[in-house]
Amino acid sequence: MNRFNLRNLKLQTKTALYFVLGLLGITVSCLYITRYFFFISIDEIEHMQLSRASQQAQSLITKLSTDVEARSFDWAYWDETNELLVNGDSRSYREKNLSQGGLNELNLDLMIFVDSRQIVIEAITRDSKKYDTVLVSQLMLSEGVQQHFKNMTAVLDSNKRSKSGLLLLNGQIWNVSVAPVRDSEGTSISSGWLIWGQNLSSRFPGKYDSILIAENAITLNDRAETIDQVVKTKNTMTLWSELIDISGHSIANITTTIERHYFKKGNILFNYLFIAVVVAAVIISIVTAFLFRRRVAVRFSDLERDINQLLSSYQFAGVSSSNKDELDRLSTLIQAVASDNSITQERLQDTQQKLDALYQSQTMGVLLIRDRVIIDINNTALSMLDYLQEEILNKPLDMLCPDDDPNECHIDFLYHQFNLGETQFEGKLLTSQGHEIDCHIEISVIQYQGGDVMMLAVSDVREKREQAKLIESLVERDHLSGLWNRKAIIEKASCLEANNYTLLYISMPNLHLIAEIYGHEQYDEAIRFVAAQFGSKLTEYLVGRISAYEFIALVPNLDNVEDARRGATKLLEEFSEKQTINGIEIDLKCEISMIDPEISDNELNSLLQAASYTIQNGKTDKRTHVLRVTRNMFERSQAASRINRDILSAVRDGSIHAHYQAIVDANSGEIKGFEALARWQHPELGFVSPEVFIPLAEKSDLIVELGEKILSQSCQFIEKVNATYSNSAGNSFSIHVNLSAPHFYHIHLSSFLQELVAKYHIQPGQLVIEITESMLMGIEDEIISLMEELKSFGILFALDDFGTGYSSFSTLCSFPLDIVKLDKSYIDQLETNDRAKSLVKNIAKMAQELGLTTVAEGVETASQVRKLCSWNIEEIQGYHFYRPMPESKIMDIL
Repeated sequence: MNRFNLRNLKLQTKTALYFVLGLLGITVSCLYITRYFFFISIDEIEHMQLSRASQQAQSLITKLSTDVEARSFDWAYWDETNELLVNGDSRSYREKNLSQGGLNELNLDLMIFVDSRQIVIEAITRDSKKYDTVLVSQLMLSEGVQQHFKNMTAVLDSNKRSKSGLLLLNGQIWNVSVAPVRDSEGTSISSGWLIWGQNLSSRFPGKYDSILIAENAITLNDRAETIDQVVKTKNTMTLWSELIDISGHSIANITTTIERHYFKKGNILFNYLFIAVVVAAVIISIVTAFLFRRRVAVRFSDLERDINQLLSSYQFAGVSSSNKDELDRLSTLIQAVASDNSITQERLQDTQQKLDALYQSQTMGVLLIRDRVIIDINNTALSMLDYLQEEILNKPLDMLCPDDDPNECHIDFLYHQFNLGETQFEGKLLTSQGHEIDCHIEISVIQYQGGDVMMLAVSDVREKREQAKLIESLVERDHLSGLWNRKAIIEKASCLEANNYTLLYISMPNLHLIAEIYGHEQYDEAIRFVAAQFGSKLTEYLVGRISAYEFIALVPNLDNVEDARRGATKLLEEFSEKQTINGIEIDLKCEISMIDPEISDNELNSLLQAASYTIQNGKTDKRTHVLRVTRNMFERSQAASRINRDILSAVRDGSIHAHYQAIVDANSGEIKGFEALARWQHPELGFVSPEVFIPLAEKSDLIVELGEKILSQSCQFIEKVNATYSNSAGNSFSIHVNLSAPHFYHIHLSSFLQELVAKYHIQPGQLVIEITESMLMGIEDEIISLMEELKSFGILFALDDFGTGYSSFSTLCSFPLDIVKLDKSYIDQLETNDRAKSLVKNIAKMAQELGLTTVAEGVETASQVRKLCSWNIEEIQGYHFYRPMPESKIMDIL
């Protein structure tokens, strides 16, 4: 009996058997492959669903943080909040603004108000009568908050920014926002920080389950090894994601879990499918094998016979090997004959397809050039150049060259550069109508009709450049005026050569009022009107809008400085008269300053600051003349900026302190009292005049704080002096202190002075408050009531600078004054002006009749002293006797 051997089977039977096995193998393989990719797709879908759910939870938490930060600006940029941190009146602020209901309305759990020294002025926490001190302390001492305070201390006040994020407090996650506090305009120096807190652990996810697409939970860091990994079970998939706190540290995890519905349903479905397909495949394979063997495989017997005959007729090396079947030998034979021809045809076909695809491109024109003659052109190039095929074929390429350069055509340049190895060019081609087209040209050499030809691939770049211009317009242009926006004009200025350019600074402050008075629509029209005027008067220069009412024009060439000045003068002339816009007459006040080129090597922000300073302090008529920003004005503006920046710290750290000038008896020359005068010795700028820093203190809302410090120092000084010394008559010394109008009318002045009188044991008549007559121009009854209240503490009132400004003799009769101080301007004229003599004598006489003490200020000569004594002036103050001195020198004199 012969053993069964697959190699001994006839080709007919072998073919049928292989066919059936192959069919079964393909069926089963396809089934398993399909199953594999099916579950991969399901897995990816579930991964995407899980990731989307996790990202949704992360995004919701991030949104809650940014929302708390954004909403905190309404409180941080609020005058009442700023006043709280400046003056520390927490009681009235809490009663008016802080309550549990307010926390509920703001969806918050904590609010903290911190001054610039990082001292908590006021706070409120949920479910606490005042606030949870432990929670507040933990938050204030947290790394993220402290790091932000440290970072903001190192930057300019204008660069202080808010920050929000997460913190771990008492085992719970909090949303926290830290924002600088300023006034409602956002222009004041920051007075401290506003901190808002929201307990995320108590809100998430329960409060947001309705919008979350999966089951989420926040847990503390206990699975660091599984962060960003997906844990799958048969029924669920879970993803752990990190929560990062405000300082960048991982503080908790978000676990997101979904049900594997797709996987479970797909697994059941595929099991049924597998059984059905296997059964069907077996049945089909048996039937197919039978039919195949009877009707198809029989032909392989004929093929086997023919192959044997062919091999017996032709001898091929390696083809008739006994270890190969007939099909292998036939395949080897055919491959040996056709291999070379097949490879060649494939390469030729690939090349032809690529060339056809390029030639039929709808976006790129193609020209074939031989000896500078156009021998072929595609439809895209014909459409681009607006030619018919018969109009351009066999024509010289030079006909497409613009005639803007008679000496050398663009085509000549193109050939020259191509010979040097360049293949890509930017150029222009002429259409049949004579229009120039901006093109990108790429050159290559190909074989065509038995020879080398040059192929030009031409792209029309006009649309691309138009899009670039449009993008530039959207990004760099102010949408309202059409001028360059702030970012763009500053970038263009930074590219100019230092000391070789200048700029015009144009301020139109009335624009800011137009929106408030006439509305935003009228304001928009005014801006467009102003931009049109710039376009007609400053046509050659780059003009940019840098704020709501400020503009700059760059003059990049020093040869154009005078032309720019003339254009600016025309603008001033135009805007010196009211302009009619939308039927409304508007005064568009215009002020212009021009930077000297010699200082244009400084930073642009400093130049703009100097230009604005020049307009504010220039003495020339600003509405008809272009002001010149010289190096001197630049240095003054820098100093003013430095003073403005440092005044807050100077007030609070005591750099601005009191000096004292003695007031003496006119007859004996004995010291009877002192006047306290604020002095500031800046570490870099030296002595800063009170005429400079007092207005800045008023503008920065620091004048009350400064006044209180000078009052405190003065009361402490006079207590020390009176405890140690007394004058010859055994009387105590007095101290005079000037008050500003805001301080005089401040709500806490009375209580503050009462505390000082008690604290430093000030006796009646020892403290004198000096006020000016302009401060008395209010409701007379209220002012008198205030003065009487202060006088009840033993405080006296002196009318300072009498004889200047709004001075009138009725003031001496109407208000409860004790002392009249004659202004230095009259004392200086005693020896040269008879009218001044008469006025001083009469004031002194009238003051005596009213029972008022008269003090002469600014006395500098012995002759002035003699005259004043002869007119019965009681007290004298001036350099003739003593200059303002620090406390230590006063003690030495006494």
